[in-house]
Amino acid sequence: MAAKRTESKTSKAPAARKPAIRRKRVAPITEVSHEDIATRAYYLHLEGGHDAFENWLRAEAELATA
Repeated sequence: MAAKRTESKTSKAPAARKPAIRRKRVAPITEVSHEDIATRAYYLHLEGGHDAFENWLRAEAELATA
């Protein structure tokens, strides 16, 4: 009796897998409240900021990136 072959005649190498794409986690977008901006602008004023509008814009920019 002939020995059985365990491999098929058309044995192929395993298919190469595509590398997984890793995505960066994005922080959820949170709205900055009017009160938060006003509080930060007030503290900027106490630190020596003289122009209220500039303080407001700076506070808004700081909180938007935080």
